[in-house]
Amino acid sequence: MNNTLTRNKKIALTAALSALIIVLGITKLGLIPLGPAASITILHVPIILAACLAGLPSALFTGAVFGIMSLIQAAMSPSGVLDPLFVNPLISVLPRILLGLIAWALWKLFNSIPKMSKIASAGITAFLSTVCHTLLVIGCLYLFQGAAAREGMGGAGYFAVIGMLAPQAALEAVAATIICTAVFAGLYISSKRKSKLSSDKS
Repeated sequence: MNNTLTRNKKIALTAALSALIIVLGITKLGLIPLGPAASITILHVPIILAACLAGLPSALFTGAVFGIMSLIQAAMSPSGVLDPLFVNPLISVLPRILLGLIAWALWKLFNSIPKMSKIASAGITAFLSTVCHTLLVIGCLYLFQGAAAREGMGGAGYFAVIGMLAPQAALEAVAATIICTAVFAGLYISSKRKSKLSSDKS
């Protein structure tokens, strides 16, 4: 499967994925409810797709879009005890940009493994990147707003919070894996159909 894009197509894809992040965030469609008080997010998935499909600049840009949107939402309509802390760009923006970098690095790493398909590479990249996203966001909270974060979490430290969030993070990683795998499976099927049509015409 050849997913090499021209510069213009990369720009268009970056814009589309950035718009998707904004729409998912504003409409809350990027949050999958698990119950009355819990939900998992797929808002970070477009960043992973950007890293896999359009490269590092696209991943960094979409990561910045996610982070800025998170910052604005925290400033305008905080709904949780930790939301005011996300007005700090080191907490809202930085980990999302780093997610783009990590997703791109993982994608390049797994693509360098002989005989590993792009579908498998995308799935593994999505899973590990999502786990890293959770670690990064909570890590930045405790690194840059340690006292306030600990107070907001009832005195729990970093590793205790990670332990509490592990089931939710695992579900988010699985959801991201399914979505990214499905996207690349679709691209693979599409490329096969195009190849078949070209061979039939020749």
